Amino acid sequence: MKIAFEIIGIYLLWIILHYVAGILYCKLCTPTTIFGFIISPFIALTPYCSALRWVIYNGGNIINNMWIVLGTWIAAKICKNVL
Repeated sequence: MKIAFEIIGIYLLWIILHYVAGILYCKLCTPTTIFGFIISPFIALTPYCSALRWVIYNGGNIINNMWIVLGTWIAAKICKNVL
């Protein structure tokens, strides 16, 4: 049971990180003004924008992979009970 709580905690952590990184990226790295549009190629190269992009990209992949693992586990349980 302890392992299940740890796995759920890691999953929730990645969901929170992905969500917060998306909000911060929009606020910090994509200004909504004409001047922001002009400087966005320079802002996008900053370390914090690169880090936020990394969290968004990898967080999305990890969340996707966790759904695949959950679906595979459920399918295995169903097949084990049916066969």
